[in-house]
Amino acid sequence: MEPTGAAPLRPTDLREVGPYRLLGRLGEGGMGTVFLARAPAGRFVAVKVVKAEFANQEGFAARFHAEVENARRVASFCTAQVLDNGDTGDGRPFMVTEFIQGTPLSAQIARHGALEPGPLHGVALGVAAALAAIHVAGLVHRDLKPANVILSLSGPRVIDFGISRALDRETGFTLSGELLGSPGWWAPEQVRGLSVTPAADVFAWGCLVAYAGNGRHPFGRGDAVTLATRVLNERPDLGVLPAPLDSLVRRATSMDPARRPTAQELLLALVGSGAAAVSADADPPTLVATEMLTGWQPPRNVAEAPDVTAEFTTPPPGPPGGAEPPRTTAAGRGTRPGLPDELDTAGGPGTTNGPSGRPGGPGTPNGLSGRPGVPGSGDVPDRHDGPGERDVLGAPRAARVRWLIAGAAAVLAIAATAAVLASTSGRSTGEGGAVRVAPPSGSSDVGRRLALGPAFDDPVAVLAAPECGVKEYEGRTQTLGQLCVVPFTLVNPGGEQRGLAPRPDVALLDDRGAAHVAVVAALPPVLAPGGRADGAFVFDLPARRKPVKMTAVLMDAGGRIEVAL
Repeated sequence: MEPTGAAPLRPTDLREVGPYRLLGRLGEGGMGTVFLARAPAGRFVAVKVVKAEFANQEGFAARFHAEVENARRVASFCTAQVLDNGDTGDGRPFMVTEFIQGTPLSAQIARHGALEPGPLHGVALGVAAALAAIHVAGLVHRDLKPANVILSLSGPRVIDFGISRALDRETGFTLSGELLGSPGWWAPEQVRGLSVTPAADVFAWGCLVAYAGNGRHPFGRGDAVTLATRVLNERPDLGVLPAPLDSLVRRATSMDPARRPTAQELLLALVGSGAAAVSADADPPTLVATEMLTGWQPPRNVAEAPDVTAEFTTPPPGPPGGAEPPRTTAAGRGTRPGLPDELDTAGGPGTTNGPSGRPGGPGTPNGLSGRPGVPGSGDVPDRHDGPGERDVLGAPRAARVRWLIAGAAAVLAIAATAAVLASTSGRSTGEGGAVRVAPPSGSSDVGRRLALGPAFDDPVAVLAAPECGVKEYEGRTQTLGQLCVVPFTLVNPGGEQRGLAPRPDVALLDDRGAAHVAVVAALPPVLAPGGRADGAFVFDLPARRKPVKMTAVLMDAGGRIEVAL
């Protein structure tokens, strides 16, 4: 049996937090402990419980919950969505987020070395998009590092943001004098104890991109004091980076926060518009989105990637006494579900691949470099969260422009991350007898972006490889012999809200020509601009039948898509 990834609960740990049943430990930091938990609906979530020493501070709980409410406003296409918050029975505040399935960037670099230019650009763009969303919501991350960037097949996802400011409103220190964040990823002003602004996140972004592009930390290795001294007195070693990342990273790591670009400026520069202000009469975002939607193609079939760190692996089985737990669970729909034990696989439920406004064509982004990776120092599992920046674009038109660019940026980041994860191969079977179907390269639409409508900015769907042999899935039990689960992601790269089919017409054709209507095919009613929805279609098939093709109408008044599996 493969490891579950979550460490067992300790005797002193709670067993329940509100309505969430704790299953194991995902990590522990200076501020609290992150637990893997099961929500009442059966989905898996991450629950962060604050240490009692902070909860006892006057005014902390009120600040904590206020910051969590701010974090709820952050667009979730590049971050872990905040789902809930409250207090434990003993008065400790907690926060609930999606459980993101994927590989931490730190683990990817340590195992496979520096990223090639294409995937590197996508990771840089995805993280910049996440920071832009965080900053527009009035938050500062304060602990951006490779361990807090998860490479999922829905793109890079930034986790652990939103509540550090509850510890201290202005500086990066706790009341006890502890410096928030992780050694090696601090900005100079954080080390000096000055006001922490979104510029600190931009500095960390520059260090992170340099780390991913060179396979080594720009400030080298050492203990916290050594790294803090280097941050204050030495220029980071940025190595060799492709344009435009070289100049952007150099600006981002300026010692003077005022000289660093904003996250929005980074995002605009990375999608090709530069950091110049957006003209009220021009419409460059449409051109940018069109270029990305037609130019970036993910692999035709994303292979399974290697096992990931214990910090984000498969949740433990469900309650004893029930049916055999599924290896897959519906991803998303606003929460973080249970996913397969290979966190970064295309076939795993809840994992997603990059979308585009048109059906995918040939052209596979570059994979990973063969250079050996050197893990950066300070890459520890400790996590802290934090807040604060105003929206610099402002007007309604600018807001629409920002969403269009952000949606297109998410498309590009998804495709690039898919290329990163597609560069490694893995297993095709998993626990419980469930088998992930791996069709021959070139014969499958798995991992391709499939347009749901005729417009370039219509929503797109990306399907992962089906996983068959599942006996029970989210309360639904097979009646014919097996369940086949087809994970999907829907992305709206446009600037308008799009309606989805209220009753999706989804069917699967097996290898004997029999058609099967989906027994589970739930979609949200709409997709917001730049929004995404994760889930899974579930089919009840006779034993030993294999899925061949799936057809579906997923968008309100949209066309039918056909997906070779």
